[in-house]
Amino acid sequence: MPAIQASKIKNIIFDLGGVLLNINPLLSLLELEKLSGISQGELILKLASEQIFEKFDTGRLNPAQFRSDLCKILNHNASDSEIDRIWNKLILDIPPQRVKLLQELKNNYKVFMLSNTNSIHFEHYTREFLEIYGFTLVDLFEQVFVSHEIGIHKPDAGIYTYVLEHANLDARETVFFDDSLANIEAAERLGIRGIQITDGRDVTSFFENGILR
Repeated sequence: MPAIQASKIKNIIFDLGGVLLNINPLLSLLELEKLSGISQGELILKLASEQIFEKFDTGRLNPAQFRSDLCKILNHNASDSEIDRIWNKLILDIPPQRVKLLQELKNNYKVFMLSNTNSIHFEHYTREFLEIYGFTLVDLFEQVFVSHEIGIHKPDAGIYTYVLEHANLDARETVFFDDSLANIEAAERLGIRGIQITDGRDVTSFFENGILR
């Protein structure tokens, strides 16, 4: 990736999970393994073959359908609240330094969120954020784009085109932070400048080190 010229950047798009929001998908997987009695390896294969998470993240399943289909895969009847508790287990926190960063960036940039997410997770982390910080998560952004509302998820090129068009952004003036290389590469093919957040690197460090203001 060519060096980013900060003076030319007017818009910043952030992924949520793994960039702003700490997550640990293994926590939910372990709970599902315990609930179902299915080994972790077999469970991963079953979930992948049914594409249940992708369907939920793109709105092809509503919450009731997701819970029902997940119970069928697990071969175990669980209450809605139990499914939601396990499904939300992977969601951790948004640290204060990242909230502060987003607040400060609004002075220099238009700031957006683009996330592969679903309605159960969205309701959970937005409620927790409000309880902790006293204002809503969406207040930190010009616009919030979530896959379950758009009907497409990263790295499908369509979701980036959707964001550029609906936010009226010039790709050449836009930088995108994501923890997935595939998602970064897909954005870069449309002219968006991409920065991958890898393990051990906090998104705030890219601003502390002067890459961007």
